[in-house]
Amino acid sequence: MILCGGTGPRLWPLSRGDHPKQFLSLLSAKSLLQETFYRALKIVPLDHIYVISQSKYISLIKKDLAGYLDKHHLIVEPEKKNTSMAILLGCAVIEKQCPQAVITTFTSDHYIGQINLFKQNLIKAYTIALSSNYIVTLGIKPTSANPAYGYILAKTIPGPVDRFIEKPQPSTAKNLIKLQARWNSGIYTFKINTLLNEFALLQPNYYRLYQKLIVNLKNLSVIKKIYRLAENLAIDKSISEKSRRLYLLPAEFSWNDIGEWKSIFLQLSNHSDRIITLKPNTSFIQINSKKCLLSGPPKKLIGLINVNNLAIIDTPDALLICNLADNSSYQVRDLISKIVTNKKTQHYFLKSYDR
Repeated sequence: MILCGGTGPRLWPLSRGDHPKQFLSLLSAKSLLQETFYRALKIVPLDHIYVISQSKYISLIKKDLAGYLDKHHLIVEPEKKNTSMAILLGCAVIEKQCPQAVITTFTSDHYIGQINLFKQNLIKAYTIALSSNYIVTLGIKPTSANPAYGYILAKTIPGPVDRFIEKPQPSTAKNLIKLQARWNSGIYTFKINTLLNEFALLQPNYYRLYQKLIVNLKNLSVIKKIYRLAENLAIDKSISEKSRRLYLLPAEFSWNDIGEWKSIFLQLSNHSDRIITLKPNTSFIQINSKKCLLSGPPKKLIGLINVNNLAIIDTPDALLICNLADNSSYQVRDLISKIVTNKKTQHYFLKSYDR
């Protein structure tokens, strides 16, 4: 199940509300969604892949995955209500067709390398989930005290999870890393009944909504009403932080969530001092500058003098200049909150520039 409903605010100004990051080509000629879908194709047959997203992105998904994704495997949410409702709606659709299914959730905007190792890890996760009542999550070894991730603690790795802490403060994250915590990758594997039992135990309101969903999948007006009643919670908050049925499997592949400009710079630069451009037609000249990530319109020259550790992301209608040396790129989300709460500026995120 590929989750494709996010708005990608931390990658503004390239990512916008009506054209978010999963539809951008940031690391290759393919969009992040295309990379995710083709990765899934190396693991399961085409008819085992589902994509779920809010209605406003359906045309973009159809364009990106034309010739591959069957309309019956495109699950449409009436509105954006975070990953708890997205996963429950996806489970309802899949349960109707295959009640015994084991599901793995992918987000549509991650970089994953070493695909053979990735496939082997998913097979292990499948085996554990199939033979137990665990929700298996793949844990990433942290490289920094990044507050953008969930942190997972287990007495033994692999093994049952003792604590799951979603997006802690940097000081807390540092202490968790000392305790050998892992980042949550957001890649969950579970039997449908296992996940539903956890919702029934921990989030009974969500479970009641699921019971209504499963009998009204062909009634769009009822699904809309169900969604209006739902909380806006990520699965990490609704289930992972509370569940005693979570199982940590260490990830052996390379991973990057492509969630902010710093993570993109580190992925493209391989931790070198180089100046990196997102597009080949971005032009720059520099004097005594290094460790910068640049994106600019064609036929526009960027000049750099004595600057380091900056993301400079220029579009026809907006410019972002952000520090890459700390956690500033995570704060782009806070900047977007200010932009969208001001009627004079909200269109700079809600509406895309002419691409």
